[in-house]
Amino acid sequence: MRILTSPPAAVVARDGTIQSGSFRGALPRVDLKPLNKNLVYRLTHQKRWVYLAIASDDLFVGVAVVDLGYVKSSFGFVYARDGGMLADKSAIGHPVAGGVANGIDAGLAANFSSRGTRVEIVRRGDALEVEAFFPEMELRARLATSVPHAPLSAIGPVPGGIVDATEKHALLPVTGEVVVRGVRRSLDGAVGGWDYTHGYLARHTRWRWGYLLGRTTRGDRVGMNLVEGFLGECECGVWINDTLHPVGEGRFAFDERDPLRPWKISSTDGAIDLTFEPGGMHSEKNDFKVVRSRFVQPVGLYRGKILDHTVDGVLGVAEDQDVVW
Repeated sequence: MRILTSPPAAVVARDGTIQSGSFRGALPRVDLKPLNKNLVYRLTHQKRWVYLAIASDDLFVGVAVVDLGYVKSSFGFVYARDGGMLADKSAIGHPVAGGVANGIDAGLAANFSSRGTRVEIVRRGDALEVEAFFPEMELRARLATSVPHAPLSAIGPVPGGIVDATEKHALLPVTGEVVVRGVRRSLDGAVGGWDYTHGYLARHTRWRWGYLLGRTTRGDRVGMNLVEGFLGECECGVWINDTLHPVGEGRFAFDERDPLRPWKISSTDGAIDLTFEPGGMHSEKNDFKVVRSRFVQPVGLYRGKILDHTVDGVLGVAEDQDVVW
C-alpha cells in the first residue's frame, strides 16, 4: 500500500530537484523559478487551473478557471439528479482576462472576467469562497476548510514536460446558493472540494479523471479522486468520513464515440469497482491549429464498490481530456 507522507517545504528545491511524492496535506506555494526556464518556455508550458465541485442531495455544480499563460478560460455548469443539465456555460479570454495563483492557501486563488462571465475564487481564513457569474447562471458559495481530514497532494515529473503539482480536496461543508435563470437553489448542507493543478506540462497531454461526493449506502460520507495518466497513482485517493485512503491508479473504460453511455471505472489495486451512469455532459472541442483540445466531462451517478463500502447513486463527474497546448 502506498504511504502518504507529509508535504515538502517546496515543490522544487533550490538546486532544481523535484520533490516527488504523494502527500497527506496541502501543497506548499508552487514556485518553479529554481528550474530556470525562460519566458517563452514558461508561456508555452506553464499550466494552472482550479476546479471546484459542489454536491447537494440533488445537484452537482462545477466551476473552473484555467490559466494557459497565453489564454485564459472558464466554465460552469449545474446538473440536477432528476433534471439533467440545468446550465452549462464556457468562456475564453485574452491573456489578461484573469489567472490562477501559485497556491490555494491564502488570498486570491483564481479569477476570470470576459464576455459576460466573471469568476472569483478567494481563500479567506478557514474558507474558500467562490462567486461566479455566467449568462443565466450565478453561484455564491463558501467551502469550509477547517475539517479533520487532509487534502491529497502529489508532485512528480511528467513525460514530455518537467513537473506537475496538484492538490485535491473533498467533503468540505458548503453554504451558499446557485441561481439558474432566476430560480434560486440552496446549497446549504452540501459538500464540496477542489482540484488545484500547476506545472510545466507536456505539449500533448492526456488524462482521465473521476470525482464524486456523497454518502455510502451505510450513510458514511465519501469522496473520491481517481486519475489515469498524468501523475497516476500518487494523485488517487478516497475520503471516508474523516480519513483519507490512498488507492491505485484509475482505469476508465467507455465508448469514446458516445461518452453518455455507461462507463466502467476501477483502480489497479481492486479498491474501486464502479459503474458511472452519465445524465448530462459538459464538453469542449477547440481547434486553433497550434492549440487543440477535446474535452468531455459527463455528469451523473456512481454505483458500486469503494474500498469495503457500497455507493448507489452518488453524484459525480468523469472526464476524458486530450489536449495539445
